[in-house]
Amino acid sequence: MVERRHWTDPTPIPREVRIASALSIALGAVLLVNALVAVLYRDDLRAAAQEDVGSMLPPEQVSTLLVVAAALLLVLGGLLVLAGIHIRRGRQWARVLDFVAAGFVILFAGLGALAGAGLLAVALLGASVGVVALLMQAAVGDFFERDSSTHPSRS
Repeated sequence: MVERRHWTDPTPIPREVRIASALSIALGAVLLVNALVAVLYRDDLRAAAQEDVGSMLPPEQVSTLLVVAAALLLVLGGLLVLAGIHIRRGRQWARVLDFVAAGFVILFAGLGALAGAGLLAVALLGASVGVVALLMQAAVGDFFERDSSTHPSRS
């Protein structure tokens, strides 16, 4: 069954766009949950981080780094969810926003994977690469490049 974008728009959503949208929303949700966990368990995380890097950084800098990381997760997660929702509507700005946000996740998760951060970093890296790869396909370009006057779902 083919999903439709808008009841007055007969153009179906390409499969690649549906998958990229779902991946983007799921990736954003994972980042938002991680940000929430970082806020709820900040004292435990601070103690664990202090044990690992206590000899290199003072406690104030460790706390600042954890706050910055939680804020970054929150912003990237929110942007990915927002972009994932609007990608299905054929919004070009959402596609660009998804490229940028997924690019930052690729950068940070890649660095985390290289540093030995574990399976979650590798999974985030893979999902981000998947979103970018799906949205760069030629079949998807036509979905986003249409004239807005011919599509009532765009406002």
